Amino acid sequence: MEPMDTGPGQTSPRNQENFFSGAQHMGFAGSTITNVAGDANYNYITNFPENKPNEITEDDLLLQRPQVPDVFTGRSHLVKEAVNILCGTKQIHIAILGAGGIGKTSVALHIMEDPLIKEKFGERCYFIPCEMLPDAKILIQGLVLTIGLQVTQGKDSLKLLLDYLRGGQQFLLVLDNFETPWGSKGQTEVKNLIEMICRCNAVSVIVTMRGTEGPGQIKWHKLGGGSGLPALELGPAKEAFCSFCSDGDLTIEEEDPILENLLIQMDGMPLAIMLMAQLAREWPLKNIMERWNHQKTAVLKKFGLGEQENRLTSIEVSIKLTLNIVREKLSPTGEDVLRLIALLPSGIPDWLENLPKMLPDATMHLDDTTTQALILKKACLIYETGDKTLKILTPIGEYIMKSFQERDNVENQVWVFYESFIDNLPQNPSEEDSQLGLHIGNIYKILEIQIKRSFERSHINVLQQLYNYSEYFSGLVPLIAKYLRWKSHLNLSDQAEVMFMQEYMFSFMGEYGKAIDIIHDVEELYKDQINQETSDVEVVTRNNTIEQIQAECYRRLGESFYHQGRYTQSKQKVQQAQDLYEKIGDMRGVSRSLQSLGNICRMLDEYEDAKIMLEQAKEQFEGVGDKLGAAQCLQSLGNICRVLSQYEDAKIMLEQAKEQFEGVGDRLRAAQSLQSLGNICGMLSQYQDAKALVEEAKEQSERVGSRLGAAQCLKSLGDICILLDQYEDAKVMLEEAKEQFEGVGDRLGAAQSLQSLGDIFSMLSQYEDAKVMFEQAKEQFEGVGDRLGAARCLLGLGNICRMLSQYEDAKGMLEQAKEQFQGVGSRLGAVQCLHSLGNICMMLGQYEDAKVMLEEAKEQFEGVGSRLGAAQCLQSLGDICRLLSQYEDAKVMLEQARKHFEQVGDRLGAAQSLRILGRIDHEEGHLFPAKAKFGKAKELFEGIQMPQEVAICEDSLQQLNDELADSLTSGKTLPQI
Repeated sequence: MEPMDTGPGQTSPRNQENFFSGAQHMGFAGSTITNVAGDANYNYITNFPENKPNEITEDDLLLQRPQVPDVFTGRSHLVKEAVNILCGTKQIHIAILGAGGIGKTSVALHIMEDPLIKEKFGERCYFIPCEMLPDAKILIQGLVLTIGLQVTQGKDSLKLLLDYLRGGQQFLLVLDNFETPWGSKGQTEVKNLIEMICRCNAVSVIVTMRGTEGPGQIKWHKLGGGSGLPALELGPAKEAFCSFCSDGDLTIEEEDPILENLLIQMDGMPLAIMLMAQLAREWPLKNIMERWNHQKTAVLKKFGLGEQENRLTSIEVSIKLTLNIVREKLSPTGEDVLRLIALLPSGIPDWLENLPKMLPDATMHLDDTTTQALILKKACLIYETGDKTLKILTPIGEYIMKSFQERDNVENQVWVFYESFIDNLPQNPSEEDSQLGLHIGNIYKILEIQIKRSFERSHINVLQQLYNYSEYFSGLVPLIAKYLRWKSHLNLSDQAEVMFMQEYMFSFMGEYGKAIDIIHDVEELYKDQINQETSDVEVVTRNNTIEQIQAECYRRLGESFYHQGRYTQSKQKVQQAQDLYEKIGDMRGVSRSLQSLGNICRMLDEYEDAKIMLEQAKEQFEGVGDKLGAAQCLQSLGNICRVLSQYEDAKIMLEQAKEQFEGVGDRLRAAQSLQSLGNICGMLSQYQDAKALVEEAKEQSERVGSRLGAAQCLKSLGDICILLDQYEDAKVMLEEAKEQFEGVGDRLGAAQSLQSLGDIFSMLSQYEDAKVMFEQAKEQFEGVGDRLGAARCLLGLGNICRMLSQYEDAKGMLEQAKEQFQGVGSRLGAVQCLHSLGNICMMLGQYEDAKVMLEEAKEQFEGVGSRLGAAQCLQSLGDICRLLSQYEDAKVMLEQARKHFEQVGDRLGAAQSLRILGRIDHEEGHLFPAKAKFGKAKELFEGIQMPQEVAICEDSLQQLNDELADSLTSGKTLPQI
C-alpha cells in the first residue's frame, strides 16, 4: 500500500497511550482506510489487481492459493478427525479457528490432500482464498471463477452458483481467511450467502478464520475445540523447527537447551516457529536468543532481499491484522485488560472473579471488564485454559508489551490485589494451597516491578510471607537480591534479617557455597559497623545484638559445613555458636547448637554421645514450646535407631516425627521422615513398600522445591534397586542423583552416589569399573574433608581385592580403612573391616585366625548395637564349621544367625542361612531335609526378587531330585532326621 499523503510521522505520547488508535488498518480489498497519526491523516488504497477488485480473474485466485506445506507436525490427529467426519454419511461443516499464525490454512490444505477426501469429492474440492474477496458480491465472483462456471449475459451469478451446488454431486468448499469478507460492512449479505451455501445438501464447507466463532447461524464442527486450533506441543514444535531450518550441512539437535528455551518463548505458534527457523539458517541459536531477548517480535520476520512484509512473513503484521479487526469494539478498559494479560506470566486465574478485582477502577463498568475480555477472547488475542485462566500466546503478549505504553495505574491496581491476596494466605502452608501456585508467576512479576520503582516496607512483608513456601524459593532469591539494593534504607538488623532469609533459601536448595558467602557478608557488615565510631550501633535492638548475630553466623556456617560433609569445621563453628548463645543467655540458640552437635556425632558414628545430646536438646525444645525443634531431634534419634538396626523403635520415632512435622506445616522434613521409613522397609527386605514410600517422599520434596531432598530420594531408590538386583535401573537412578547433587553443589551427595555405583559394579563382578568409582568417590570424600566416607571407599576397595583373591592387597587396604574408621571414632566401620579380614582368613583356609576375628567382630557389632552385623558374623562362623565338617556346631550357629536375621527383618540373610543349612544336610546325605530347606530358601529369595539366588536354589533342588530318583531306582534307604 502506498501513502497518498506525506507529513510528519511521529505519534505524540498522548495518543500513544491508546494503542489501537495508532494501529495501522491492514486494509481489505477495495476499501479506503484513514489512519490517524498525531495531527496527520494518511489515506491508503488497497491494490488488488489494478485496484479493481471486480476484475478478479481465475489466475488471480490460483496465484493466491498456497501449496500444501511439507513441514506439518503435531496436527495429523486433527486432519484425521476432519477426514473421518467429512467422509461420513451426514452433511458436516468444519470451522478451523484460532489466532493468526496458528496454522489454520495448513490444516485445511492437508485435509484437501487426503486420499479419502479425493476419493469422495474427486475434482469437486475447491480452495477459495477469501483474503482477496472482501464482500458478498466479490465472494460470489470468486466462487464462480474457482469452480469454473460460465456466466452468460443476463444470468445471475448467485443463482448459477446455487443451482450448480444443488445438482446432487458432492462438493467440498474451503473458504480460507474468511474473516476478510465476514468483517466487511456488508456482513449481512455475507452471512446470507454462507448460510445458503451450507444449506445445499451435497455441499460440505470448511472455513478458516481468526477468532473462536464460525460465521452465521450454522452448526460448525470446531476442529481442535471451542477455542480453536491449539498451539503445538514442545515435541512437534522441535520437529517442525529442525525441519524448517534443515539446509545442507546445518544440523540442529532437538535436545539443544537453547532451542528448547526459544521454542518455549514461541509458545507453539507455527508461524513464529517457521520464522525463527529461517533465522537459524543464518545465525547460531545463541545469537537468535540474544536478539529475541532485545528485539522480541521485531526479529520474527523474513529478512530476504526485497522480502515484503505481510501476514505470512512477519508475526507483527499478523498480530496487527487481528488487532485491526477488534479495535473498534474495544473500550479503554479492554485495552487495559489486554495489557494486563500480556503483563502477567501466569495469566488471570479464575478470571471471571479476579479480573474485576484486579481492575477496580473499572468497577462502575463491572460488566465492561468481562465483556471486553470476551471480545479479546473471540478474536483469539487471548485464550482461556481448562482451569478458567485467561492467557496470551507469548509472541502476541510480547508485541503488546512492546507496542503499548506502560500504565502505572494498571500495575498499581494489580499490586494492591496481590497484597490482599497474600495477606489472606494460610499461616501454615499445606499441600492443598493450590491457589498460590496459580498466581506465583504474576506475584514475582508485579513485585519485581514495585521493588524496582521504589523502596516500600510492604515489599519485605510480602517477601516474608512467601518465605513460608519453600517450593517458590528459586523465584524469591533474585527478588531478595533486588530488594537489598535499597539497603541504605534499612537498619543493620533488618539487613541481616533479609540476608539470612536469602542464605536459608540457598541452603535449602543445596547451594551451600552461596549460602556461606552470604554469611560472610553478614559478618563483614557487622565488623564494619563495630569499627565505625558513630551512634549507628544503637539501631541494633537489644534482642538482636552484634553477639547474637555473630552466634547466628557461626551456627549457620556450621550447618552449611555439616551438609558439605566437613564435620570437623562444622563442629568447631557450632561449638563457637553454643558458647556465644550461653554467654548472652539465648537458651533456644543453645538448644539448637546442642541439636547440631548431636547430628554431627551421629554422622561420625558416635551414637551414644549423639543420643545424649539429641535427647537433651529435645527436652529443652519441649520446655520452651518449640515443636519443630523437638520433632527434628526425634527424627535424628529415629535415624540413629535405623542405623543400629533397631527398626521397630526407629519406625515409631520417625512416624511420630513425621506427624509432628505435618502438624507444624514443615512438609520437607515430613518428606525426609517418609524417606527414612522407606529406607527401613528396604533394610527389612520390604522392597515394594520401600519404593512406594521413597517415591512419595521424592514427590513431596519436589513439590516443596527441595532439589537436594529429591536427589537424596533418588539415591535411596537406586540403593533399593541394588537390593533387588535391578542393577541397570539402579545405575540410571544413581547417575541421575549424582548429576542432581552436583547441580546443587552437594559434593558429599555426589560422592555417596559414586560409592553406591561402585557397590553395583562390585556385585556385578565388574571389579575394574568398581575400583574406578570407589577411587573417584574416595577422592571426592577427601576433598570435602569427609574422612568417614573416604574410609568406606577404602573398605570397598579392600573387598574388591578380596574378591579378586588379591589377599595381601586386600588386607593392607582393610587394615588402613580400619585405622581410619578408628581415627574418626566410627566403631561400626572398624568392625566391618574386621569382619572382612576374618572372611579373608576363611578364604585362605586360616580357619582358626578367621574364627578369632569373626568372634571379636561379632562381639563388637553387638557392642555398637548392630544386630545385623552380629548375625552376619555368626553366619560366617557357621560356614567355617561346615568347611571343617563340624556340622553340629555349624547348625547351631546358622540356626541362631537365621533367627537373628528374621528378628531384624533381613530376609536375605535368613535365606542365605537356610541355603547353607541345606548344603549341610545335603553333605550329610539328608536329602529330604535338604530339599525342604532349599525350597524354603528359594521362596524367600523369590519374595525379595533375587533371581540369581533363586537359580542357585533351583540347581540344588534339581540335583537333589536327581539323587532322590537314583536312590528310589536303586532301592537305597535314605537317612532321615
